[in-house]
Amino acid sequence: MPIRKDRWRQRLDDLARLGTALVLLMVVLPCARAQEQPEPLKLGGMVTTGSLEFGLRQALLGGNQDVYRSQVNLGSGIRLWDVFIESRSPENTGPLYDYFTYSMRSWGGDPYNTIRLRMERHRRYRFDFHYWRMDYVNLLPTFANPLLGEGVIINQHSFQQSRRTQSYRLTLFPDTGHQIRFGYDRNYAFGQALTTFTLGLDEFVLHDPIRTTTNDYHLGIDLRLKKINLTVEQDFRSFKDDIATFQPEGLVNTGNNPQPGPVGAAEPQQMQLTSFRRNDGVRGFTPATRLALHSHLSEQLSVTGRFIYSDGDVDFNRDEILSGTLFDLQALRFIRRQSTAVVSHASKPHTRADVSVRYEPTRRLQITNSLHFTHFVIASGSLARTLEILGMDLQGNPPSPEEVERMLTSLLNERIFLNSFRNRLEVSYDLLPSLVLRGGYRFTRRRAVLHLPVPVRGGEESVLRTHTGMAGLSWRLARRIRLFTRFERGSADNVFTRVAPYHVTRFHLRSTVQPTDKWQLSTQYLLNDSRNPNPFVDNVQRNRIFNISSSWFPHPRFGLDVGYTRSDISSVTDIVNPRTMETGRSVYIANDNVVDADLNVSPFAAFRMSIGYSLINSQGTFPLNYHQPRAEVRYTFPRRFTWIVTWQWYGYNEKGRALQDYRGHLLTSRLRIAF
Repeated sequence: MPIRKDRWRQRLDDLARLGTALVLLMVVLPCARAQEQPEPLKLGGMVTTGSLEFGLRQALLGGNQDVYRSQVNLGSGIRLWDVFIESRSPENTGPLYDYFTYSMRSWGGDPYNTIRLRMERHRRYRFDFHYWRMDYVNLLPTFANPLLGEGVIINQHSFQQSRRTQSYRLTLFPDTGHQIRFGYDRNYAFGQALTTFTLGLDEFVLHDPIRTTTNDYHLGIDLRLKKINLTVEQDFRSFKDDIATFQPEGLVNTGNNPQPGPVGAAEPQQMQLTSFRRNDGVRGFTPATRLALHSHLSEQLSVTGRFIYSDGDVDFNRDEILSGTLFDLQALRFIRRQSTAVVSHASKPHTRADVSVRYEPTRRLQITNSLHFTHFVIASGSLARTLEILGMDLQGNPPSPEEVERMLTSLLNERIFLNSFRNRLEVSYDLLPSLVLRGGYRFTRRRAVLHLPVPVRGGEESVLRTHTGMAGLSWRLARRIRLFTRFERGSADNVFTRVAPYHVTRFHLRSTVQPTDKWQLSTQYLLNDSRNPNPFVDNVQRNRIFNISSSWFPHPRFGLDVGYTRSDISSVTDIVNPRTMETGRSVYIANDNVVDADLNVSPFAAFRMSIGYSLINSQGTFPLNYHQPRAEVRYTFPRRFTWIVTWQWYGYNEKGRALQDYRGHLLTSRLRIAF
């Protein structure tokens, strides 16, 4: 009871703070009614305008906070919602720039923040800078957690990751026939995570911190000639990933299986991990050359082509050491200690080329043929050494002095070749001014070859051919009625994986009806079926989506949007346990209903109100209800201040799994100042 009282006392304090902020805004804002619209700031021939939006959000939450953070993750506090500044020279005669814009959004504690800047001098240069700050959280409990029955809610693959992305672009001589482009991108991620380590009969949860960095460098030239547009670009990417997986010192990890093992042993033992440390280092470098060409050879004929070549190299190193009571299924002995060292290198020369030709022999007939070719080789080599300190065997016999240490060495060199060719032919014919017929054919051939050292296995080859027919039409039945449909049916003579589809059927139907100039109805239906009648692993997937929406705006100050989506997905796949060869069946069903409605009302020019509601109802394998009602009120004071008050409620409920449910009220009060 004291905990419950403290929680309600905290909520009352939060409401009091929010109410105080609302009262202050109500007192301050009327004082601004008499203020006139300020003239734009003019200095040195530049005209500057902008806006500032800030305020307070209060989050009143209940239920599972981890699920809320994983899906919404909006908290309480003072926020800077938006800053926008724009400065321009009407005559393009600025001293350093003719156009400048700067914006900031969602700063002050929200998980997604951005900064954008552009500076430009007419036909001289253009500079763009973007910055993204994103915090991801995945703390969702999962039904597959083997320790959920013991009250352990945390997901064994949870993470809290922060990502920082920067982008710089400099274009010389923009909006001219010859441009030179420079660019740099940096993507950095860090955070905490959990992972599982499997050895023998059990798996263990470990700490797996995140630390990755990617740097991209760009140099490009654009040339516009009489009938040809040519682009040449050279890119370089460097990648770094350092992961130090560990188990805290002094912790005895008993894993996910509480039963001693293995079954049939003379002296079954509880599997446990007493220490673990693994350092992984990945370094990668990839140069890429791109060439693009577009040409209008005549009014009827145009050609577009692209060529890309890249050659990536990756180095990987691993140093791992562990101890405990474990069991090796190959040696059929318990393990007391194990250390592993891995050194590997891989390269991937990759060539891609595609050409598209568009020909219009008449005004009604259009023929387009597209060719796409891909070729790459993955050449890799690795050396792994593992030293094991062995214990008893299944009969309880200790190892002899010669058998205490077991050294495993593996040296692997392999090459994978892939050639892929795809041709797509499409024909479009305007049978009537209001009716367009479309048809086409797509052919794909892929050939994959795996080369291994002859003593190991030799080589393997797989060839895949697919044939797909396409048909569709666009029909304007009347001035206010439009219809679009598309159908695809394809088959393959082979698959790369046992569950990949042999037969695919796709259908898309979309219609638009305008009963009046201010009312529009839209419907859409999508079908996607695939099947692999493999006698060993059957795989059948069905997907149906139906959508209907209505947009009604009878008056500039009144509007109503309503939409409904029905999605039916089913997947049935036979599975085989590779250890026991036991068969099973994986069944997934999702029958989802999504309703969305928004009402916008503006009784007078300075006042606007909107009310909305979203509902997600899912039936099937994971049934749930997700309610999201919302409301917003805006009032603009002459002539520079706008007061915005919003409310949104989140009600998440999984049927049969209340531990993941949450609910939350988000109340915000914002002030927007324009200048």
